Parts: sequence; structure tokens; C-alpha cells
Amino acid sequence: MSAPKTTAGIKVPPFTRDDFGLWKMKMLLFIKASNPLYIGILGNIPFVPMKPVSESTAPDGRRIPQGIQPKDITEYTDSDKELIRLDTGLMLILADSADKEMSYQLMNCTSGKHMWDTINLIMEGTEDIQENRLDILTSQYEAFRSMPGESITQVFEKYTKLLNELAMKGKTYPLRESNRKFMMTLPHHVEHKSSSIRERIDFTKMSLEMIYGKLKTYEMEQEQRVIIYGSGTVDSKHNALVRSAALVVDEPITSEIQVVRYNC
Repeated sequence: MSAPKTTAGIKVPPFTRDDFGLWKMKMLLFIKASNPLYIGILGNIPFVPMKPVSESTAPDGRRIPQGIQPKDITEYTDSDKELIRLDTGLMLILADSADKEMSYQLMNCTSGKHMWDTINLIMEGTEDIQENRLDILTSQYEAFRSMPGESITQVFEKYTKLLNELAMKGKTYPLRESNRKFMMTLPHHVEHKSSSIRERIDFTKMSLEMIYGKLKTYEMEQEQRVIIYGSGTVDSKHNALVRSAALVVDEPITSEIQVVRYNC
């Protein structure tokens, strides 16, 4: 059976335990695209059609005060039916995305919100667990550093993944702070370029992606310089191998490849 699709023909994101944060982001986007009203369902108590009840007297003489009570299904209005269909549609999307193990956990859920809350509780834990996870992520952010031999792309991907995980937990950092943090943790081979970027007047307003793009361009230029001239400052493992290949191309092949580094 194929997965339900939106009018744009986009399939329901399949549930993944290995990267729940990524699935959650995709699912929220899919839900919004399917019907913007679904998001409201996730944040509210399940809809139950209700009707007012006038004050009355029970057969035993007890007084029944005025109030409200659930409607009988025969009393549903068209508006009631539409809201119920919305909730059922959301339940279908979540059920279709879930894997076999998660489906068993959702079998007794009675609403879309109930299913969504159950998935989040199973995958993210209680509030105490989530707070502990946030503390761990915050510590990782504060101690973030590039590792020897990493390229600018590897550092950027790790850093943005960490920022996104923090954002999913409700913690964000001002652009100025996140930019400076990133620039202070870069590999040595882009130090010259990072210094020139930090000195720009608009540095604090630049997006992290724009900064990465400029650094990546610089790194690629350095790689080309190594290949053409046999010297440079690129120190990542991959680039060192490229450089060594350019330097020993005319030398006899030996059983071991030695990586030769030259400093400018």
C-alpha cells in the first residue's frame, strides 16, 4: 500500500529512530503542507463535539445543574464532522509514517495530538530527560572545537547539526554569537581567511552559510595552489594526500606513501 500524498505528490516522511530530530522537522513541514489546520490540532486538546445542557431534575429528585456534555453522533453538525475529519486525517498521516514497533505503541491513541505526544514521549523522554539532554547539548556547544585534519565542510556540518539540535530543544543563539563561536573553532589552514572575514563591518550580520561559502572557496583555492605549485597551507588529511600526490608524481613507487607537508 502506497503512502498517502499531498496535492503536491510528496510522500509521508518515513519514521526513523536513528535521527528523530530530522524526522520531526520533515513531518512538521509535511503536516503544514497537507493542511495548515493540522498544526493547531497538535497544540490543542482533542476536539469533542459538545452541546449545552439545561438545568434539570433527575428521577430521584436530584438537581442536575446547567452545563455541557458530548453530543451524540446523530447530533453532529457539518462543522463538527469537518473538525473530526481533520483529526482523523492527521492520525492517518502519523500512523502511515510509523514503523511496525511504533505502530504498536500508537494503537490505543484516540486523537492526532495523542499520537504526536506519544511519539515524542517515547523518543525524547520526559521533561527531566529533555532538560538533561539540553544541558548536554549546551556543554557540547560551549566546548565545540574543530579536530586536526578536518575540512571546513566537516566542521560546518558538525556545527550546524549541533545548532539545529539545540534549536529543536528550544535554545537558540544570536547570530553574532553563533558566528563568532564558529570562527573561533576553525581549522588552522583557513585562519588567514577567517581573520579577514571577522574584520568585515557586516560580519555580525552575515549568515553562517555565507561565511561557510567564503571559507570553502578559500579552501578550494588553497587546494588548487597545492596541486599547481606544490605548496600551500591546507592541512586536512584529504588535502594533504592530494598535495603529496602532486609532489611525488615523478618519484618511484614505494610500499608506503609518505605525506609531505610544506609551509608557506
